[in-house]
Amino acid sequence: MGSLDAGQSVENQRNSPSSRPGPWPFFARLSRALPPLAAGLVVSGVLLATTWVVERQLTTAALQADLNSLAQIRTRIESQLNQASKVSVGVGAMIEANRGLDQPAVRAVAQRMLEHTPGIRSISLAPDNVIQVSIPLAGHELAIGTDIAADPVQGKLVRRVMQSGKPVLSGPYELAKGGYAVIHRVPVYFDGDGDGNGEEEYWGMVSTPIDLMRLFEAAGVSDRLAQGTLAVRGMDGLGAEGAVFLGPPELFGHDDTLKAPVIALDGQWQFAMQLSQPSTMVTRLIRIVELVSLLVGLLVMWLAVRWQAQQRLLVDSERLLRDVTSNVSDAVFRTDGTGQLIYISPAYERMVGRSAQGVIGEQWLNLFPADERRTIREATERMRQPEQVPSGPSLSDRVVLATRLIHSDGTVVPTEMRVEPVTAASFGQAGLVGTLIDLSDRQALEQLEGLATAVFEGAGDSIIILDRYRRVLAVNPAFERLLGHSSKALVGERLTIPEPLDRSRRRLASCVRGLRERGRWIEEVACRLPDGRECVLAWSVDLNRDDQQRVSRYVAVISDVTTRHRRMQAMHHRALHDPLTGMLNRAGLEERCEQARLHAIREGVGIALAFVDLNDFKPINDTLGHHVGDEVLREVGRRLSQVGRREDIVARLGGDEFVVVFYGVYGNEDIARLGESLLEQLREPMVLSGTAQLVHVQASIGFARFPEDADTLEGLMRRADAAMYRAKGAKGAKGAKDESVAFHTDLENPTGSS
Repeated sequence: MGSLDAGQSVENQRNSPSSRPGPWPFFARLSRALPPLAAGLVVSGVLLATTWVVERQLTTAALQADLNSLAQIRTRIESQLNQASKVSVGVGAMIEANRGLDQPAVRAVAQRMLEHTPGIRSISLAPDNVIQVSIPLAGHELAIGTDIAADPVQGKLVRRVMQSGKPVLSGPYELAKGGYAVIHRVPVYFDGDGDGNGEEEYWGMVSTPIDLMRLFEAAGVSDRLAQGTLAVRGMDGLGAEGAVFLGPPELFGHDDTLKAPVIALDGQWQFAMQLSQPSTMVTRLIRIVELVSLLVGLLVMWLAVRWQAQQRLLVDSERLLRDVTSNVSDAVFRTDGTGQLIYISPAYERMVGRSAQGVIGEQWLNLFPADERRTIREATERMRQPEQVPSGPSLSDRVVLATRLIHSDGTVVPTEMRVEPVTAASFGQAGLVGTLIDLSDRQALEQLEGLATAVFEGAGDSIIILDRYRRVLAVNPAFERLLGHSSKALVGERLTIPEPLDRSRRRLASCVRGLRERGRWIEEVACRLPDGRECVLAWSVDLNRDDQQRVSRYVAVISDVTTRHRRMQAMHHRALHDPLTGMLNRAGLEERCEQARLHAIREGVGIALAFVDLNDFKPINDTLGHHVGDEVLREVGRRLSQVGRREDIVARLGGDEFVVVFYGVYGNEDIARLGESLLEQLREPMVLSGTAQLVHVQASIGFARFPEDADTLEGLMRRADAAMYRAKGAKGAKGAKDESVAFHTDLENPTGSS
């Protein structure tokens, strides 16, 4: 008897082939064919049929009893487990509601729950996975203070609970006080900050050991376990994947056992129960009746069965042929001994758009175009005759040809024809049977596969395909060239994207997060290739899922965007820098000053902005030439950059106007010192290429401070510009004998000019 699922209904068993009514139609037909032997055949048949029906009913009754028994056992077990789970879940909910461990309240509630749930040995509360409370305490003192996460056996299950955030049924385990128990572990989370932001904090775990033997005693299976007719597997709630923990393991390998799943809280167990056997007396009685029936009708049965079997085989084969061919995509046809079609399946109509019934009775060669028929006829005539094949048809008796059919709309349908003779033992060749296979979809698929292969192989971007375990399935030649390894060395290796070219933990975390949240990760990664080249690669990784939403493939496309990246960097540099001096321009100054302003606010650092304007710069251009003027501007920018520190900002606004921004300026003394340093740099005569004479420049400088004068770049530049113009005025008032560079501040107590 085969393995049966406990959920199979008796109605399904009644409709199975083994329980259909006895062979009454056979006896009726045989009695009409052989009247002299009809009486004896009917008697023998009635006896055998009655015996089989009785045996089947006994077997069905025993099977149904076993099914009902197993269903009841499963219901009791699941009920007991669900009742026990409510205790651990309830205690966990109470801790979550209290947002912590209220020992008196929890003990009171847990004690009442234990009184109504005798199957539970105790309740353990483990904040941060360390047992602090055991209810009852008596007999469990040694467990207090145990770090269950560090336990070599239970630690793996604890980590599984923490990772999944769901309750887990583990065990069974041997208890210190004796006996075995399964442990239901429930993780407890709550809003530890109480700010209602939805971020849950892991508090700990509630564990309830459930006495295994009490559980199975309550389910009424103690006798079966003792007799070895029941086994249970599913250690740690893993169902059929778990180990056997009760009963003989060999029951799961027998075919004559009932198997049923049991929902074990958040896991699953599986039962295997040996089927009940009929009594020895009943079995012997049935065998005696069968023997008597066979002896009575043996001779008659032997004579009649041969003829009947041949007829039934013929009818069944014809029926099977029609049932099978009506649902296949290939067209199946059958001819008689003269080559006329006696059957063709409905697939022919789908292939050519013409009625299949319209060709019945025609010669089978008429299915094909006229220019194809001669080739097909010659091929079929060369098939070996049946008398040449003493052991039946062989592969050499089959013809396989590539041909074509013509659709009703005039289009050509590429077809593969397979035909072979149908032989009868007494009458020789009785016709042909063949199939017509539409090759249109296959050719289109082959073309599509060829195109996909060509695209994959010829793509300029690197492509790598990994399975669900991140093992390399295929790489294209571009990826081979990128890494400098052959596909043979890469296929089968386990990679973590983008590990081959970037082992940054931050990058890996970004990839994992993008795939988990959006199913795609796109990022540009600067890295060094195996050949030493610095480059920027654009990664695009897609996660593919199957129909059951399980991860099936990872497809990564890697593009070399180094040129574009460098071009964008160059464009960004040109947008923020002065093309003549290479210094920051107005846009670059605004960007850097905004960063400096935020840094100054955050760190409490002072900033001073100096507005520098060259005096009488136009005569230099007019007398020495614009190329010398350009050299002067570049030299002024270089000299201004030497004042202060590296993090200070130097920019050219245009023409002969410059701005210098200094960090860490706290008073007028600092401003005076910086102004004098700028004057010292600009007083030195300039030796420039293109002219033999020394070039002297004059400048006026105005200062403004952040945040005393203004808190924006625009405000600071207005105040510094005004100060610079007062410096120009002070120089003009003192006459031509004054220094060529004047300095003035726009503060309440100006430092004056020099």
